[in-house]
Amino acid sequence: MRWLKTNIERISKLKAEGSPESLTYAALECRLAIERVCYERLSLAHDYISHDDIRKWQPKDVVNTLIQEVDSRITASYTFSISKEPISKEGDLTKEEYEAIEYVEIGTHVGFDPKKMGKLWNAVSHFLHVKVPKQKHESVTEYGEPDTLAKKIDEVLVELERLSEGTLIAGGLGETVKFKCECGAENKRRVSLLKEGQTVSCINPICLESWSVRVEGDEISFMRKEISVPCRSCLVESTFPEKAIFNLKLDQTGSFTCRECNKTNFFKWKMYSAAKNDA
Repeated sequence: MRWLKTNIERISKLKAEGSPESLTYAALECRLAIERVCYERLSLAHDYISHDDIRKWQPKDVVNTLIQEVDSRITASYTFSISKEPISKEGDLTKEEYEAIEYVEIGTHVGFDPKKMGKLWNAVSHFLHVKVPKQKHESVTEYGEPDTLAKKIDEVLVELERLSEGTLIAGGLGETVKFKCECGAENKRRVSLLKEGQTVSCINPICLESWSVRVEGDEISFMRKEISVPCRSCLVESTFPEKAIFNLKLDQTGSFTCRECNKTNFFKWKMYSAAKNDA
């Protein structure tokens, strides 16, 4: 991630000024850099996960979700290489044959600990708010303690320097399974990370479709999560994506036209109370 060099230079310059104001701005730049590191991983992973499946937005939570559902090796550091010449022999190679091959390095993926990144993000974010006074005699100040903030900025800079040595971001390794959504978008998932009963959403950000994962031995299938609503006139059922119904707010009205009798139907979420009949 060579682009981090610009962030590092900007943060270092602000820190060198040493004023409470410049240190606070440096803390903000640290926070933005950490978020970009984590969200760059997410951007690359969006071929394998929907934005709707990202349960929390904080950087460490985003990365942890990617580890669980997209790439279990996202925190590891490794180098990609390819053989300089095509391998003509088919089948498995012996250890000696592998060692005799001349490889060309493509690039290095530098991993990181999401827990550590989360702590750094929280640490510098703490200085971006005016401290709430706990007692009457406490003064309200705009800026945090400079020496403490400077130490936290240095910790972030060390991590950013390490990450800046990476020359590529890997999209993950492993067998994938593909399926096409009702909207036409092709979805793919890492086989090794799919679990029975897991819910996956379409990668199309405007699509409401989602599926429940079914695992039977080596076979993986996806069952559409849908709700059937009967027509009030002819009782023929129409099916909708589960999200289209569950995303309605209390007392919000939805409607559909029956495919059988062409009558318009309305539905809404409402809250009812009921008394238990002891008789």
